[in-house]
Amino acid sequence: MDPEQLRARRARIESAWGGLRGPVVIPSGLPVPVEGTDQFHDFHAHNEHYYLAGTQLTGSVLAFDPREGWTLFAPVADEDERIWTGDSEPLDAIAGRAALERVRGTAALRGWLEAHRGEPLALLGSTDILHHPAGYAMPSLRTLELEVDGERSSRLAAVIAEARRAKDGDELAKMREAARQSVAGHLLALRTARAGMTERRLQVELEAEFFRHGAARTAYGSIVGTGPNGAVLHFSPTQRELRDGDIVLIDAAGEHEGYAADVTRTFPVGPRFTGIQRDLYELVLATQERAIAKARPGKEYRELHLEAAEQIAAGLVDLGILRGAPQDLVERDAHALFFPHGLGHMLGLATHDAGGCLAGRAPSDRFGLKWLRADLPLQPGYVVTIEPGIYFVRAILEDPARRERYRDDVAWERVDELLDFGGIRIEDDVLITPDGAEVLTAALPKSAAAIEALRQEAQPA
Repeated sequence: MDPEQLRARRARIESAWGGLRGPVVIPSGLPVPVEGTDQFHDFHAHNEHYYLAGTQLTGSVLAFDPREGWTLFAPVADEDERIWTGDSEPLDAIAGRAALERVRGTAALRGWLEAHRGEPLALLGSTDILHHPAGYAMPSLRTLELEVDGERSSRLAAVIAEARRAKDGDELAKMREAARQSVAGHLLALRTARAGMTERRLQVELEAEFFRHGAARTAYGSIVGTGPNGAVLHFSPTQRELRDGDIVLIDAAGEHEGYAADVTRTFPVGPRFTGIQRDLYELVLATQERAIAKARPGKEYRELHLEAAEQIAAGLVDLGILRGAPQDLVERDAHALFFPHGLGHMLGLATHDAGGCLAGRAPSDRFGLKWLRADLPLQPGYVVTIEPGIYFVRAILEDPARRERYRDDVAWERVDELLDFGGIRIEDDVLITPDGAEVLTAALPKSAAAIEALRQEAQPA
């Protein structure tokens, strides 16, 4: 990370915390073992720790004392660790990467905490220090006569979440790179997916291309669903083969230096969209493009979602799937039978990044809003996904209670013909600029004509 950006972040957080009294500790987290083996799951430092420390070290703790400032306690490998996993990074090298004057071994953490006995302690980052303190070379906090102040911890964490909404230049550079890597993978999938290939094989090819272009890992579990599997919002790829006449939904992206992209494209297994596939695809695309055009500072994301819902409802009325006035259908949440999730979410150090809802706003329990992950006015520097979709989800559409409630709003005989259709989603990563929006994933085609041109390359000679 850029040292000046790291210093600036910590200064902003320290200023936002105000006249803070008492220490703050932000652990990175400990490696999670794979049961029954001597291996560990892939490590990912807690986002609050990484945002402020700029390091991905297991078992490290960033600490703040209002009197002396920031200190990073980093692990120093013992003899056994040096034999099995190698030497730890020198503390002076870590200090350079973290842009910190004080970097000490974790063995010094106990003494630092003992110096704060009796003071209110704020715990942010990973809470595993409470359950596995030995992983941080220390006894339990209770042994040290320290107690975590839960209310204070939550309040300080909320400040960090709010600060993380707007991305600085260093963060945006990483997100642009993650977008580039992700676009490359999707382009390969569009050019090579063909009938007879399994979802799993397509996933492997897609992810390999992310890695070939520099991704450190996937940003989340890749979603590859063909045919009816595309209607499962977080579908894990299987050995199901792609079949002519089906459509394929791929929601997958790479991660670069901790920052995620999040991209979805939907395309036909054959050379072109046919029949209702094209009609629904064009509707989703038009909805997404209109939402992106309306995204700008001050625009309420919830309003953007509801406008997209009304556009989808209107399109489904035109296609003879819904019945009634679009605005009324949205007010009754009839659109959510086919568009059940929110328009998108914040993006950054997590796929569903921090600060998605403005303080004081409670999540809705409405069917059409309960999965809306962002409820706030957009501001410059925010990166959000915009990802409308239309799905034929059996779990929703075969529910007797919903069929009764929406008996006059839905052409159920038409729906029954489409229960194995799957789903269509189009998703891009969008940076809010001072006067509008920039699509970070714009290099990945999405018009029906452009998709079909790429699909021609995948067809057998």
